[in-house]
Amino acid sequence: MPPRPAAGLVLPAALLAVLAATAPAAPAEEVKGRVVVLGFDGADHRLVSQMIAEGKLPNLAKLAREGSFSPLRPTIPAQTPVSWSTFSTGLSPGRTLIFDFLKRDPKTYRPEFAIVSEGKKGFLLGRGNRAGAAAAGALLAFLLVFLIGRLVLKRTKPAALVALGLALPAAFFSYRFGGLLPESLQTVVNHRQGTPFWEVAGKNGIRSVVLHVPVTFPAVDYDEGRLLSGLGVPDLRGRIGTPSYYTSDPFFAPKNKNEFSVELIRLESNVGTIRTEVFGPYNKLFPEPPVIKTPMTLTVLPDGGRLRIEPEGSDPVTIKPGEWSPWVTFTFAFNPVVKLTGIGRFHLARIAPEIELYLSPIHFNPVDLPPNVKITAPRGLAKSLAKRFGLYKTAGWSIDTWSMSEETIDEPTFLDDVTHTVQQYRKMMDGLLAEKDVRLYIQVYEFTDRVGHVMWRFLDPTHPMYDAEKAAKFGPSVERNYRQMDEIVGDAQKELGPDDLLLVCSDHGFASWRRSINYNTWLARNGYLGMKGGEEKLADLEQLFSQGEFWPNVDWSRTKAYSMGLGEIYVNLRGREAQGTVEPGAEYDAVRSEIKAGLMALVDEATGRRPVERVYFREEAYPSFDANVIPDIFVTNSDGYRVGWQATLGVVTPELYEENRQVWSGDHCSVDPDVVPGILFSSRPLRTTPRPGMADVPATIYKALGLTPPEPLDGAPLF
Repeated sequence: MPPRPAAGLVLPAALLAVLAATAPAAPAEEVKGRVVVLGFDGADHRLVSQMIAEGKLPNLAKLAREGSFSPLRPTIPAQTPVSWSTFSTGLSPGRTLIFDFLKRDPKTYRPEFAIVSEGKKGFLLGRGNRAGAAAAGALLAFLLVFLIGRLVLKRTKPAALVALGLALPAAFFSYRFGGLLPESLQTVVNHRQGTPFWEVAGKNGIRSVVLHVPVTFPAVDYDEGRLLSGLGVPDLRGRIGTPSYYTSDPFFAPKNKNEFSVELIRLESNVGTIRTEVFGPYNKLFPEPPVIKTPMTLTVLPDGGRLRIEPEGSDPVTIKPGEWSPWVTFTFAFNPVVKLTGIGRFHLARIAPEIELYLSPIHFNPVDLPPNVKITAPRGLAKSLAKRFGLYKTAGWSIDTWSMSEETIDEPTFLDDVTHTVQQYRKMMDGLLAEKDVRLYIQVYEFTDRVGHVMWRFLDPTHPMYDAEKAAKFGPSVERNYRQMDEIVGDAQKELGPDDLLLVCSDHGFASWRRSINYNTWLARNGYLGMKGGEEKLADLEQLFSQGEFWPNVDWSRTKAYSMGLGEIYVNLRGREAQGTVEPGAEYDAVRSEIKAGLMALVDEATGRRPVERVYFREEAYPSFDANVIPDIFVTNSDGYRVGWQATLGVVTPELYEENRQVWSGDHCSVDPDVVPGILFSSRPLRTTPRPGMADVPATIYKALGLTPPEPLDGAPLF
């Protein structure tokens, strides 16, 4: 795919003719019927425009003719949690405080997850659980035995003596039982600020359903509503998603270094019965063991063409090479009292010459959730959805892209998983959208984004990972998924009447990621980031979870600025950062201006192109912000470039630029919003000039529902 122009927004002439074929009716403001919003993460405006012009998206073309279609400018930066947080609240990222996947702690300079943070709360009596259990057991035994003895013996004193004698052993056993109870439970706090528009709708008596909107975990109960959380829900291990790969090949090694985790389990044999285990949650309830595992037996059946899989406590499943298992339930026992169940699916790549078995990330079991994991509002909705539509993935990042990056699964396996995931969520939509008393319906699909990330290399012959043979086979998968998006829109259109409003939008589009740039390397080379001696170490997301080491060789006393996250730069400001060196005022302004000028002047000698599209000071990006949280500078890339993975975690790499030789080949995260516009369709005409941005969508929904926002919004209604 040739590089797209920065504007990238001009509709093809054929598309203009299609849209002009039918004159739209005059717009109404408040909608009498239902308001339905379908979000497709990462749906790219240029690709959608091209496919409409080619007649490949008939339902979206009809929507454009009868209503409107325009590019939708993402937030700065153009990232999933950032844009969807603005969608939910109508507030800019400066006010939602969701401006990246990562943020930094100014006291330690460590990266942290920006969306949620973990904490702890006492369970029952906390450290007093043993003593409390002993006292309760002794009292209960005493009262029970005393009452029975009093009735039998007809005398108080002997009954009391017998009861007292039995209360002491009851206290002992209860004390031991109390030791099986955790002293605390994990808690999760969502850092997004602002009130979602569906909560305001509920307070005004409008019934709603909200499915898979990112940054809605933990789920919050609200009036007249049902909600299933999206991106932000972890897998059972507390990670974004940790798949497992079982192999008997002693020489197997993952193909690429990936900042995400794939659990590699080596099998001792490739014949007969093999004993192994399934890795479960990290143990945050008790001192030992660090990871809870459950035993599993694999048996190569005598015919040599089937594998029987038997996790302890679960029904066995038998699959052939190329097959997926049904959902398998795993039970992870912390001790005889505390247990946790999860669900996952196996895919068998081959049995011979070596076993290659994939296990998906393990999801929380929606019919048996732990008390501290709230993925739905109300809580019971998780189970009722499973009973109505079948088991489903609960992790927010539900499609496994990291196994593709490690090449522990191939393209057909990945696409099978995409199909399975989308079918389940379409089934939910078809059932819930048919409920006519639901006036507000919102659902976000992620598959358009996930397919784009790992398949974009097949659309761009200039990409380092382009393979002509594979491109012929798998390149059409991107188009197939856009056609699937069109089918989903068609399903929704069938359920809607003339008084209803349908909005279809995406949070951003896509660009080819051919080259990486590392801003910390540039800052170090230009004297803004002071370095000590020693070798810089690679970092990955596991260090975030395990509190590993970051910035091992940085000399903060000689540092004026540093980069963290997907394109953000922080000034090492005195009084804000723990070891700040830059004075507020004139020096702060000078440092920012110097960095901006230097980055804007960069030219990649290997390509002759400028990797930086724009540099925004935070006051240029957001109308208001928290100065202690929001980065000082946002750097956005031109088409073909993105911040490198190591750069996001603060590493100073040896080279400023690197070729992207990973399967993860398409992106948007640090790309300039004008290079990766999303889409906005409406079944009614909308005002599309000036060009709409994501904050305008919730403002339009408020207007359609006849509601007043609880605070001033950063967008305007498009009616």
